[in-house]
Amino acid sequence: MCTVLTLTTGSLLPAVAASGMLFGALMIYRRTLPPRPYWSWSAWPTGAAAALLLASAAEEAARLVLVPLAAVETIIDVALFALWRRRRHGRGDWMVWLSETGMLLRREWSRRAAIHWAQTERHGTRCAISPVDEFPEVANTIALYPYRDRPGTAGPRPADAD
Repeated sequence: MCTVLTLTTGSLLPAVAASGMLFGALMIYRRTLPPRPYWSWSAWPTGAAAALLLASAAEEAARLVLVPLAAVETIIDVALFALWRRRRHGRGDWMVWLSETGMLLRREWSRRAAIHWAQTERHGTRCAISPVDEFPEVANTIALYPYRDRPGTAGPRPADAD
């Protein structure tokens, strides 16, 4: 409704209200989804839409800044969306696992994070670090250390895992 009011009246107040609602919806989205690589792609179309809304109600001088800004944000959004789509469902993740037993210890988003976790948290038997895509039979199991905020804490194990 604020968008329609902005487009029909050219007033700045509905454009500011619509932009605020867009950013509020974005904050709810960001707080409810767990972070993944490139998950912030949705912020860029929100910024582009807000810039176009404000440009439609602004003076000519402001339009010269807001319209190119919206175009740049749209280009960045398309690139980040393509990267996010390619990394959906854990493709490109890395896993730390015991190759002898096939037990998955940890999944990480990058090779560097997997190596860091293996060096700092895993003291004892040697473990392998591999891309998830190479060993899908191991990657589909529940990791022994699944919590990102508590890296050394083991998660609940099924009764038949012993």
